[in-house]
Amino acid sequence: MHFAGKIGSIWQRLPYLLFGLFSEYGYSILRPTLWLLGVWALGFAAFWGYFSGCCVPAPHDVIERPMGSAMALSFSNLFPLFGFGRTFLLEELKALPAVLQFFSGVQSVASLPLLFFLGLGLRQRFRLR
Repeated sequence: MHFAGKIGSIWQRLPYLLFGLFSEYGYSILRPTLWLLGVWALGFAAFWGYFSGCCVPAPHDVIERPMGSAMALSFSNLFPLFGFGRTFLLEELKALPAVLQFFSGVQSVASLPLLFFLGLGLRQRFRLR
């Protein structure tokens, strides 16, 4: 895979280069985990800034625990397969401004390949030969 990323035009090499960057060609457990943590932390910071009301657009309702709500919302966006957002955080998701709703979608879409790469790394690590 490393050498396939060196052949062809940039558009032919790009998937191989991204695969190497995000998961070390399916052999790393640490890289996808760190990328998932980074996506979660970015979402946590964005939602916490909104829920705590420290920035210009503040929520209309008072949220008792803005830090916990931001952590939970970012976590539910990373793992959309479990359905936490639809079950427990539906009101918070609907009350978000359009930019944060879009960011929630981007966070969910970005987490799916990273979860796949994490599973691929775990498979390679515990593979019986």
